[in-house]
Amino acid sequence: MSVAAEIQEADDGFLKASAFFAEHHIAEAMPEAHWHDHVELNLLLSGGMTYLFNGRRVPLAENQVYCFWAAIPHQVIAVEKPRGGRVDLVCVYVPFADFLALAMADGFKSAVMGGKILTLPKVDAIDPLLFQRWATEWQAVDDQHEQILRDEVRLRVKRLAMHALPAATIEADAPESETEHQHLTADRKMIDRVQKMTTFINAEFGNPIQVEDVAKVGGLHPTNATVVFKKVLGMSIAQYLRRQRLSQAMMMLVDTDKAIIEIAFACGYGSLSRFYDAFQRHMGKTPRDYRMQFRK
Repeated sequence: MSVAAEIQEADDGFLKASAFFAEHHIAEAMPEAHWHDHVELNLLLSGGMTYLFNGRRVPLAENQVYCFWAAIPHQVIAVEKPRGGRVDLVCVYVPFADFLALAMADGFKSAVMGGKILTLPKVDAIDPLLFQRWATEWQAVDDQHEQILRDEVRLRVKRLAMHALPAATIEADAPESETEHQHLTADRKMIDRVQKMTTFINAEFGNPIQVEDVAKVGGLHPTNATVVFKKVLGMSIAQYLRRQRLSQAMMMLVDTDKAIIEIAFACGYGSLSRFYDAFQRHMGKTPRDYRMQFRK
């Protein structure tokens, strides 16, 4: 099956969970956050960009490899175009099951699944050439060639795991550059407030928190907090909270042997039936079936 066919079959209109490929993008600020059940590798061939990821602003530098779990909502909030050029990005999508099957240190897997963007301490000169080749060759390959590309990606992830460290973040209230200001979808003060609110949600999603609690952290009235949150992330506070609970549940189902009912309550679901309903609605399968696909 071709890559295009796999994408078209995705229920959410973006990526089927089994899709494994690389592609070029012209990076632009995104109108809203998105998520999909892959581990993603990014490499900027030119320019710079900033993610809002797991409540933090993470700038990506040119020619550097970055790795993260895309089931956590993420959004490009700023780009820095080179003079007279464009922000050229290669994205590699590794199905979550393939990532978990790799023989790597548990610490690396836990860091990725725990919501960190990981990178390397220095640029490897081969990476820009390698990522470009993947993106080009993946456009039209036969089964044998595609298997070689997948093996190359798996090996690159294993090599990354040997020396990976967390990517640098931009602290809230940090001054913005003129270039960044030109490409922000929302102003700095709004992003600072949303960063505080998402950080609070990430820490407290296992508890029965309300919109009012989140708004208070951002220093806003609940109505204003909802508007600001939607402006920056393209989703409501309640939607973000549901996604964080669900992504944490996905991680615990795969990475622990806890009973499903324990996971449900640890992730803030009031009952097992609510957890099953929410999980099956978004994932198209039960929590048990999701867990079992990684235990075969």
